[in-house]
Amino acid sequence: MRKRTYKRFGAHEVTKGKWKGGLHVATDAYTAFLGQLLYLESYLNSRLLPQDPEEIHVTSIMLNLQNVLEYELELVIANYVATNNSKTNKSFLENIQSGFVSFKTKVEWARARKLIAKTDSHVMEQIRQIRNEQVHARPTTKRVKHKYFDKQLMTRAAIVQLFTDVNALVLSLRLKSGNKEKWPVIPPGYAEEMGWYENKPRKTTDV
Repeated sequence: MRKRTYKRFGAHEVTKGKWKGGLHVATDAYTAFLGQLLYLESYLNSRLLPQDPEEIHVTSIMLNLQNVLEYELELVIANYVATNNSKTNKSFLENIQSGFVSFKTKVEWARARKLIAKTDSHVMEQIRQIRNEQVHARPTTKRVKHKYFDKQLMTRAAIVQLFTDVNALVLSLRLKSGNKEKWPVIPPGYAEEMGWYENKPRKTTDV
């Protein structure tokens, strides 16, 4: 795994020189640019593609969750190909690394090789479908009622199920890929505080 760095963000740790160990303060140019982005995002969401604040946040959440799942799944695929390096498998991995493989195709490929369980692929497919619907959304005066399985997405019950499902799935994928990342999908302590779940990988018997 590549070492995590934070140089693209507003403040990061100074790693050398007399200020080593301190925080590098964001420049005025960075702060101004961040303000511009926030203003433009607000304008688009409030004028050209009106959305309620909670819808904006859920759209961002779904994008992040799909990206996390896709990244972890790619690591599982890479680990599999390392020990099953046929020409076909290597070609598939090279296509992934070139950015020419869809999330759905990756899921189906992994499922066909029993790298993920049926319930896992269902979770990924639900998230993919919702993300596609959000990406292709058009201005409307009515709230679009996306569903995560049988629950309305814009409800606390659906968000709890969504995060607990994805968190357990991510932990399972990390076990299969050998990814040593420690951060879970749900903020540490948050799930316990909210009484959501036990922080452990998903147990599946439908592989």
